[in-house]
Amino acid sequence: MRRCSLLVVLAALAAAAPARADEVEDKAKALVAAQKKKAEANWALLAAGEPVHLETDHFLIYAPKALEKTLKDAGTLVESEYKTGREVLNFPEKTEPWKGKLTVYLFGERAQFTAFVRRVEKRRLVSGETSSMMAADDVLHVAVSPPQNKWEWPAEAQAAEQVGAALLQRRAGVGTILPEWLVSGFGRATYYRTLPKHELTLADRRLAADLVAKKKKTARDIWTGPLEADEAGALGGALADFFAYGPGAPNFEKLLEGFKPEENVEKKTMEQALDKTKINKEKIEPNWKSWVASPK
Repeated sequence: MRRCSLLVVLAALAAAAPARADEVEDKAKALVAAQKKKAEANWALLAAGEPVHLETDHFLIYAPKALEKTLKDAGTLVESEYKTGREVLNFPEKTEPWKGKLTVYLFGERAQFTAFVRRVEKRRLVSGETSSMMAADDVLHVAVSPPQNKWEWPAEAQAAEQVGAALLQRRAGVGTILPEWLVSGFGRATYYRTLPKHELTLADRRLAADLVAKKKKTARDIWTGPLEADEAGALGGALADFFAYGPGAPNFEKLLEGFKPEENVEKKTMEQALDKTKINKEKIEPNWKSWVASPK
């Protein structure tokens, strides 16, 4: 009787396993379908005409028809950025950075991006802003527009940068307020590592090295700020690259932990995060300056 009962139990478990797998898959499909519906509803608020779209393994990409030819390359780029960033951030095994798929809005005109910020994100546009990222489950998206100045990156590269930023924010925790230089800098640094020979990567690395050598910019300048607009991207990328992919990498996860809020301290400075984690601040400056001259 015991053997018979055991066989019955095993048979029941075997039958239940596929059912549970099917249920998980159905829920995942339903979530992505809801995300698509929300993206389409958001687009309808913009009066930007019918969008074109592309679905990849981890992203839903929407753009005006004028950008249809760029969708495939944009999809490849953000997926590559995703792979690079996900690996270095050491997400727990079998844990996805976000639920469903992250929506990427590529805009061909600044007016479309401006309308998106005001009508969808429901906030005021920051002066000079050309991209945005929101990492919470219910507002999971990236939105980018064409550059407004010669030092700003093209929209597709901005999209990859913002995807890296979203990965970092999800790893740190949506409730953890990270400094802007670190969020955007990590996205930029991940682009460097994804496309190490690309002209944008090489130009940023040269600029960062020049700013340190000729203008005597320091790591502390980056985290205390403010920096000139044409310098901030390359310097933030260089420092984030140092911490996430360079000599500071062994302590990077610890650094992110240092920014977690505590009682009566919702938003921490870099100094507070370093003090919390006991990372040796005195070694950062000389090591970073040496590394910026010849990053590896």
